[in-house]
Amino acid sequence: MKPGIPTSEEVNKYRSISLLNVGGKIMERALINGINHYMYSTAFLIKNLYEFIPQTSTTDAIMALKDFVQEGYSNGKITEIVSLDVEGAFKCAWVRSVLKNLKESGCPRNLYNLTKNYLSKRRATMETNNIKLERAVSKGCTQGSCLGPGMWNIFYNSLL
Repeated sequence: MKPGIPTSEEVNKYRSISLLNVGGKIMERALINGINHYMYSTAFLIKNLYEFIPQTSTTDAIMALKDFVQEGYSNGKITEIVSLDVEGAFKCAWVRSVLKNLKESGCPRNLYNLTKNYLSKRRATMETNNIKLERAVSKGCTQGSCLGPGMWNIFYNSLL
């Protein structure tokens, strides 16, 4: 736990730490840079996606919302807002959906195949004291992953 934060018996209050070697981080960074370059150059990502997009911020999202509400009000319309807070967003991104969205975007085959291979047959290992557990990983990106923000955008683009 972080200093100054009280300890908890609730397991969901703790996050795992995922370690990836330097080669893996370099590969992830090169992969997501290629994917992002393609996504931005083809304008595949919707314009109302503000998270993890270069040159955008929360302020941009708030201003777009303000303009939308103001336009509706000026035209005598009623505006309703739905807000979502996705708990554990990075760890719940479904790999099959990410790959489907990449394919539908027309992503170059080399980037698609590299992503598919990188995200398949993954395993997570946890070691503590004399206990070692290993499990297959079929969804999500680890906290702090170079791929995480890009995969988030690809995954949620179709939902938004």
